[in-house]
Amino acid sequence: MKNIELYITLQKQVLDTQGQTLTRAVHDLGYNQVNDIRVGKVLYMTVDEATDEAVDNVVRTLSEKLFANTVIEEYSYKVVEAE
Repeated sequence: MKNIELYITLQKQVLDTQGQTLTRAVHDLGYNQVNDIRVGKVLYMTVDEATDEAVDNVVRTLSEKLFANTVIEEYSYKVVEAE
């Protein structure tokens, strides 16, 4: 069983209005050194497959069909060790 962290973010060319709003709020608090905030989501899951290739297939298929809107979003994932 593999523990997966799946990251979904807007593509770079897509306007991130939440990120812009947060950047302005951070600046209003006096932290002008913080810029270019982007907002995304993280999904945590376990995948019970025998091989890394099978895990990759499951995560990519679900990401492209269900979790991410691949027209405007991109995704990446990593396998994390159990704590």
